[in-house]
Order: sequence, then C-alpha cells, then structure tokens
Amino acid sequence: MNTNLSVEKILRYAVIFLIFISVVFFLLLRGTDIRTVGEALAQTSVPFLAAGVLLAEVFHLAEGINIRILLTSFGYPVTFWQGMKYAYIGFFFSSITPSSTGGQPAQLYAMKKDGIELAHGTLALIAELASFEIAVFFMEILAVAAWIQGNVKPSGELLVLAALGFLMNILFIAGLLSVLFSYRLKERILRILHRLIERFPVGNKKRWEDKIDGAFHDFQTCADLIRREPKVMGKVAAVSICQVICWFSVPYMVYLAMGEYGAGYPQIYLLQTVLYMTAALLPFPGAAGISEYAFVKLFSGVYTGHPIAAVTLVNRGISFYGMLLISAVMMIFLWKYKSNKSGCRNLS
Repeated sequence: MNTNLSVEKILRYAVIFLIFISVVFFLLLRGTDIRTVGEALAQTSVPFLAAGVLLAEVFHLAEGINIRILLTSFGYPVTFWQGMKYAYIGFFFSSITPSSTGGQPAQLYAMKKDGIELAHGTLALIAELASFEIAVFFMEILAVAAWIQGNVKPSGELLVLAALGFLMNILFIAGLLSVLFSYRLKERILRILHRLIERFPVGNKKRWEDKIDGAFHDFQTCADLIRREPKVMGKVAAVSICQVICWFSVPYMVYLAMGEYGAGYPQIYLLQTVLYMTAALLPFPGAAGISEYAFVKLFSGVYTGHPIAAVTLVNRGISFYGMLLISAVMMIFLWKYKSNKSGCRNLS
C-alpha cells in the first residue's frame, strides 16, 4: 500500500465513475416504463427504507470501530471520530476506483497526517480487511450449502462468477493471514525490496534500506502484539460479523419496503450473499454494473408486484449509492471539523 493519490487522479477516477454509473443506469432503465418505475418508488414504505439505511450505515460504523480498536491496541490514542473518518475515506475512495485500489492509500494518507506510522496503519487495515473477508466467508459457506441443496439457484454466468468469487476469497484470506502472521514471508519480501534498492538508481541506498528495515520492524512488532492479544482480533471479528449481517440484510428491508412478503429473510439473505460472490471477482468501481445485473437475475423471481428495475434502484440506492453519498459528506465534515489537530502519537 502507498499513499500516492493525487488530486488529478481523484478527479479522473470520479469522472470515470460518473460516466460508468450513467451507462449502468441507462442500460438498467432501457425498455422500462419510467412512469411505472416512478409509481413503484412512490409507494415504498419510508420506515422500512429508513431501517435499510440504518443497517447499511452499520457498515461504516463497524469499520470505524475496528480500525480504532486496532490502532488503539498499537498505542495510538485514536478517537471514535478519527476511526469513522478513516472508515468514510476508505469507503469513498474504494468505491470510485477500479478494484477498490484507492481506499487504502487514502486512509494511510489520512493516518499519516494524524501522526500514525505507515507500517502501523498498513497492519491495522490488513487486519481489518482480513476480519471482514473471513466474516463474509462464513456467510458464503452458508450460501454454498444452500446452493448444493437447491435452495439458491444461480445459473449461467452468475454460477461461474459466484464459484470463482468463492475460491478467490479463500485465496485472498490465506494471503492476508500470511502477510499478518508469516515471518518467513515478510523476510522474503524484505529481501526482495533490498535487491530492488541495489539494482535501481536511488540516492543514499543505505538510508532507504534502514527506512524499510524500520518499517518492517514496526509491522512485525504490531503483528506480534495481535498474536499475543487474541482478544483484540476477537473483538474485531465480532464487529465484522455484525457488519456483514447488517449489510447483507439491506435487501430484505427493501423487499418489505416494496410491500412484498412471499419470500422469507433467509432466502433474501442468501441471494444477497451469492450476489456479493459474483461481484467479488470483477474490477469495476464499487462493483457497479455487475451488481445491478446480478441483482436483476437473482431477485427477479422473488418480486412479483413491482418492476425489477425499480427494486434494483432502491436496493443499490441504499446499499451503495446512498452509502457513497454519506461517506463523501461525512469524510469532508470530519476532515474539516473533527480532525485531531495535535495528531496521534504512538504510546508504546
């Protein structure tokens, strides 16, 4: 991870994202009676929509809490609002950049401004991400079991994407845990970095090697702390499970908001889990495009009284676009008014 995310890159990603979303909306609404869609949207239940928004916002809250738990365990006096700032920054930049590549650099930049060492911030983000993916993996196991039993039936390209997404998540989790806890792997990475420094024409190679060695030592110290304090990761894992359950429950609130009652909560939840699996593999900003397409394919059978285009707009409006808007507003607010001007200092 690095902190190189210039204003020019941000603007370019934002423009590309807006163009991409416009194309997605055009394709989604093409051939659909806009008046019928408008009528369906007007009839939605506000209380259930509000419940959906609250469940979606747990995603931000949980990430902010987990980042704070981890950084606090490393000795940084991180406040609740600082943790939330990092969470909102991460969601916003992950959403507008391909393969979510902009989130971590932006978070590390914000942490660095607050006096948090790069190695410590990197480890906190890796641990938080590993916890989230493991929580998702547990849900995916349930979805695969339901899939085998015939209770959930993705077909065609969605079947292939979901299977590949499941396998990729296994490999991704293994990689994250290896980086966290494999000293041998980190030694190999360190040796590779030393060789690169020797081969490339960089000034003061000894200073660069000392800097990398210091970051490696800081990273390993924090990893050892996590290993010695399993309660820390236990808390993070518990928060991540709540985070995933709430986020994957948003489609059921939408289902109730649209006045539909034929399907139960477990079926809707498992369909959402499969949807997440299908979108995990493709490098689209915010999984836009594939998520809408997969939602139409997976959920059209459970909606009988409303056009699926309207349902898709409401669901994605809450579970992604609304969250993106909230993250943008809160990110700006927290950066401007809630920043810890004195920064954080490691206390260990």
